[in-house]
Amino acid sequence: MNRELRLELYLALVLLGADQMLLGALEAWREGADDRDVVADLRNWNEAKRLEIEEWVATLTESELQSVQQRIRHYEEARQALKRAA
Repeated sequence: MNRELRLELYLALVLLGADQMLLGALEAWREGADDRDVVADLRNWNEAKRLEIEEWVATLTESELQSVQQRIRHYEEARQALKRAA
């Protein structure tokens, strides 16, 4: 992927307040780390974040809960689409 595109994706996530571990994986990718290593790091981060979200679901208000459930559904649908494409 184009180096400039990698930088812009990284900067967008910085502005969105992305987690430092996520940014670290993307920074390594920006600097040319092996794609397979970066994919493994991102997959691990995603799964850990999904589990973390599921732990605090019980503390959410109704509107927050709907938003989080929608994000988890979207995540799981995208993950399944990747598995089907593989």
